[in-house]
Amino acid sequence: MNGAQKPHPKRSFNRFPIQRQFMIISVLSSLMIGTFTFLIFRTAPQILMTNVTNYVNLFTEKYSNQLDTLCFQVDVLCRQFQTDGFYRDLFEAKSYQDLAPETTLQLEDDVTYIKSMNACFADIAFVNQLIHWSTLFSEEDLSALYQQALESNISTSHGLGLKKSSFLSLADKDYYVYCCNVYNYGKHIGCVFVSLDMSKLDLDSYATDSPSSFFIMDTSGNVSGLSSNSPLFAEAVATTCQEYIGQLSGSSSPAPYTVNRDSFSIQMTYSDTANCYIISAVDIPSIREMLSDMTYYIWFLLVALVLSALLMMVSLYRNMVKPLNQISGIIEEMRSRKQRHLQHPLEVRGCAEVHDLAMAFYHMFSDIETLNEQIFETSSKLYEEKIRAQATQIDYFRSQINPHFLYNVLELIRSLALTYQAPEIASIAVAVGKIYRYSTKGNPIVPFREELEMTKAYIEIQKYRFHDKFDIFFNVPDEALEMPVIKIILQPLVENAIQHGIEPALEHCILYIGCTVTETEFTVEIRDDGVGMPAEKLEEMQTILTGSHYNADNYVGILNTNARLKLQYGEEYGITLNSRENDGTVVTLHMPNQSETSEKPQKTETASDHVRGLSGADAELE
Repeated sequence: MNGAQKPHPKRSFNRFPIQRQFMIISVLSSLMIGTFTFLIFRTAPQILMTNVTNYVNLFTEKYSNQLDTLCFQVDVLCRQFQTDGFYRDLFEAKSYQDLAPETTLQLEDDVTYIKSMNACFADIAFVNQLIHWSTLFSEEDLSALYQQALESNISTSHGLGLKKSSFLSLADKDYYVYCCNVYNYGKHIGCVFVSLDMSKLDLDSYATDSPSSFFIMDTSGNVSGLSSNSPLFAEAVATTCQEYIGQLSGSSSPAPYTVNRDSFSIQMTYSDTANCYIISAVDIPSIREMLSDMTYYIWFLLVALVLSALLMMVSLYRNMVKPLNQISGIIEEMRSRKQRHLQHPLEVRGCAEVHDLAMAFYHMFSDIETLNEQIFETSSKLYEEKIRAQATQIDYFRSQINPHFLYNVLELIRSLALTYQAPEIASIAVAVGKIYRYSTKGNPIVPFREELEMTKAYIEIQKYRFHDKFDIFFNVPDEALEMPVIKIILQPLVENAIQHGIEPALEHCILYIGCTVTETEFTVEIRDDGVGMPAEKLEEMQTILTGSHYNADNYVGILNTNARLKLQYGEEYGITLNSRENDGTVVTLHMPNQSETSEKPQKTETASDHVRGLSGADAELE
């Protein structure tokens, strides 16, 4: 049992090293782009064919509706011809002498009026054994139409199909002829032939570059193109449709018919109202050509997408992933070797924020090393025995402090770099730079304003770390801002409140920082409503704070700060502590009011400087 290895805890994805995360994301992105490319080329023909089919169905329905509307208008005219006495008199005339002279004029006026109602009405012809009146067909044409109408044995109006005029000027056009039989007391007295010009249908929305064409075909197999981009294509479609007509064997209401060939796809829809077929044909080679043209654009977009993604990943790897991985390796090496300084200057190439972070990291340790050397030299020259004793005690305090805070901040920055955009990284980097520049440079005695600003920078980092875990409130009067204080006495206590009071709490917490200035004393109060501490622990802490010997094995931050205050100002000053379990903690710093004597040296100033330099650089709250 003792020799068994403990299983390694499972780590979530965001706890993986940044380089491994980057590789996983890169591989997944490549797979997604490949899948996307495959789906595009797999579904593009189907999508294009579906769009063309929908387009064809839309226009087929449109043509059918227009033709049905025309037939309805013709039926209305037929009822007028049946009931109007003028037309009955016209057809019942035994000879031309029975017709009044004004009959021809009225007939021309009626036809002109009817043709003006709809541009598709090309001609109105009146035919019986005596009368052959038309402006479109010759007498032979009208006789043939009349004979076909009589042989059809249909008592009502009906379509006769597509016809051509024998006049040379009109011979290249097809007209759909609609027949109206006129009766008088059950006796057939004549026919009215309404000729429809199918080229006058509304085709404004038809796309001339579409691979589809539309035709109309009568029951005899005569085909006329409504819209066609190729005469050869129209001929092939007509041949196939005529073969289908020959197979019907007189079917009264044919069902929709679809033909799929290598070169075209045909759909025939029968219109019972007009007694004809609406034919829609799709040119398959045209679709393939359109797909081939589309392929070039798809490849161009995919190549541009891949290049952009590759450029972005290379830039991200060189400017962020690789430098952060390098900094993490340096930190891990220092931790394993228990180093307190960098043996070689940092050479990190990356974006501005990462470079600034690396430089701040390097300068911080360089300044710490330089400061330690200066403290040692000054201490040995001025206060040999006394400084040795105090330096020994302070070194003991310093030995309890390790750079975990810096590592936590860098870890937070690394996590944010993966999750968010660069502004958060820049904000945290600036805050870290403020903290460590403040702790390693400048005078050991500073205005409380500067101490407060450094603490706010630290709180800003913790707000990023804990999100909305707590809110911070300040109550600092103006006279307190210029009070001279020792460096880094507020931040360790704030960190202690966050770590031990707010972080373990389950609810949202409040952190309060307030100051009070009297004639003789300057106090700073740090209050949180976190978990607090038990009475036994509070009593133990109060006993240690009031004692003359400092055991820094536990509670490093608060005991270290209390020791510095007593060494600087005397035993009557320091920290008082009050807490209640599950009701928060109040830490109060007591310092003399030195607003008028801040330039005067205090007791054992150089010794306390030595303490401040060590604890300010490496302080970590336990």
